[in-house]
Amino acid sequence: MLHRELIGDDNQPEITITKANLGRLDVMLASHAPIRSWRAVEHLLQELKRAAVVTDDETPADVVTMHSRVEFFDGDSPMARVATLVYPGESAIYEDALSVVTPVGVALLGLSAGQSMSYPGPDGRSRKIRVARILYQPEATKRIRA
Repeated sequence: MLHRELIGDDNQPEITITKANLGRLDVMLASHAPIRSWRAVEHLLQELKRAAVVTDDETPADVVTMHSRVEFFDGDSPMARVATLVYPGESAIYEDALSVVTPVGVALLGLSAGQSMSYPGPDGRSRKIRVARILYQPEATKRIRA
């Protein structure tokens, strides 16, 4: 059950988001958008609008969802980073937390292993992020345990 509403940059890769993640992000944005960086919120809204929306059961195991632990390369750095994508306010829960309302967090959400995406860096220049692999994804883990 894929729903697609494509807008924006045609050079960006297709991304996937779960209905549950989309619902929680919509609520978070509606109640907290005024106190967040408007650029980060605007970028997140654009990404959510162009994402393919799927159920938890339909989510491929190699897609970055909320609470996924992901290994990725940022910019020209040869060193991979590992982070867990979190909602605002959850940073204390995860040692390697990366908020979804940061440019890097927005760029990671919905990407699949091997995909790259450009995102606006702090200096306004375009940076590129590439997902190496998904180390943990809640939806995949839930299916394995079921």
